[in-house]
Amino acid sequence: MPLQRAEKEQIVDDLAARLNENESVYLTDLTGLGVGEVTELRKQLRAESAECRVIKNTLTRLAVTKAGLPDLGESLDGPTALVLSNDPVGPARVIVEFGKEHDNRPRIKGGVLTGAIIDPSQAEILSKLPSREELIGKTVSGIAAPITGLVYTLSGVLSGLVRTLSAVSQKKVTQEGS
Repeated sequence: MPLQRAEKEQIVDDLAARLNENESVYLTDLTGLGVGEVTELRKQLRAESAECRVIKNTLTRLAVTKAGLPDLGESLDGPTALVLSNDPVGPARVIVEFGKEHDNRPRIKGGVLTGAIIDPSQAEILSKLPSREELIGKTVSGIAAPITGLVYTLSGVLSGLVRTLSAVSQKKVTQEGS
């Protein structure tokens, strides 16, 4: 049953709002995947706080224009699913890893990252970056390393001082006893 004009306008408005809310959008081709595989992919994407939606290309083009994003051109030719997220790395990693396990399906056709168009090779590079949590952990450990080193150095000096004072005290006790 074809969608009524009001329904189409609602879909365009909703998608335009989602495009503005999310930092990254990946355009993928799900052709060749079975229902179970698509369900598993969507489950993995949800775990990365990403949403996968299939919307007609004409409605997607209208929503992209309404959102003020650059024209996606040929990326919207053929069957297309949109993967929307605020994390550019997680969804790209899920799509690429899932593709490696399923004969290069789905494949990334392109996308938008913070308002700029990216091609499939750039999405592949993003998929190889560490996750946000890993980067935060590395940053925190990098900041904490000098402080930790200082603490160990100071504790070494203090423990050396305590051992020296203890030895002097023991020596005085033995000298007084003799």
